Amino acid sequence: MTRRVDEQPHGRWVAAASTGELVSEPDENQSLSEISGFAFPVSCTTGGEMRARALARRMERAVSWLDDQGVVPFVPALFVVGSGDWAGVTLGPPYGMPHGGDGRIVVGREAGPFWQELLVIAASHPDAEMEQRLAAAYGRPADVEPFADLLIVHQLGHLTHSEGWSRSPISSWLGEIAANLCLHGYVSEAEPESLPVLETLCEAVWEAAQGPWPVRDLDRMADALAGDGANYFWFRFGLQILARRLWESAGPTALRGVVSLLQSPVQPLGDVADVLATFDLNVGRAVLDWPHFGSDAMRNNTWTRSACDGKESVIS
Repeated sequence: MTRRVDEQPHGRWVAAASTGELVSEPDENQSLSEISGFAFPVSCTTGGEMRARALARRMERAVSWLDDQGVVPFVPALFVVGSGDWAGVTLGPPYGMPHGGDGRIVVGREAGPFWQELLVIAASHPDAEMEQRLAAAYGRPADVEPFADLLIVHQLGHLTHSEGWSRSPISSWLGEIAANLCLHGYVSEAEPESLPVLETLCEAVWEAAQGPWPVRDLDRMADALAGDGANYFWFRFGLQILARRLWESAGPTALRGVVSLLQSPVQPLGDVADVLATFDLNVGRAVLDWPHFGSDAMRNNTWTRSACDGKESVIS
């Protein structure tokens, strides 16, 4: 398995001549602590070593799990940094939003204020039962840092198909489905106790009363990156619900199939929907009928079009 990082913002990672292991070339401006004991570089804000090791161990487990599924990713460096170091390593997202690219995965030492904004949206869910589910999953007061930390696996999932269809609008959401399949599959098999943490926020934001979202069309998902990012996560959470359904229906077969699709020549929407339908008919229909589905419909054997447009249909 190749684990190579050519360039990092705090020192340069190179292969040691004697062992071949990755080591860091000194940089007089380097301010982060380096964590040893992992097959990939790990750096963190001084004082955050315990958290960095915990996240690196999860990343290690996730890489091993992905290897078992036959979709081994390129393994990047991990940065776990506080707000003062964020600007030096981030690729643009607000503080505390895990993200990846350019040979690195970046995670905040704390969850960051963005997640509180999503919690406000989640709390507007029209079903009072959801309030109890949110409290059970994240406590009172709510702390969604455990959810944010799971997204390390999502970022690794993006590496399974490299750039994929980088010039296709469909790649914005199909790549998210691939990463979400990696995330849901890993959690369900390696950390099943974390499934409520993964699923509850997704469902609550997806079906929240707040809205309408400025961008709702699936082929415009990339446009939702504008603003504070909440609109984009609404898309990602809906696609997480579809990924859960795909995993429950076809497991690793669905994961390998979506990754293979992204590695093949670009396909039109209808053909992509047909491929997804081979793993789960409802998911194939959902991408054509976006966003008219609910999380409850994805948990049973029927497809129910949401009542938001006054229409409803059910198929077995």
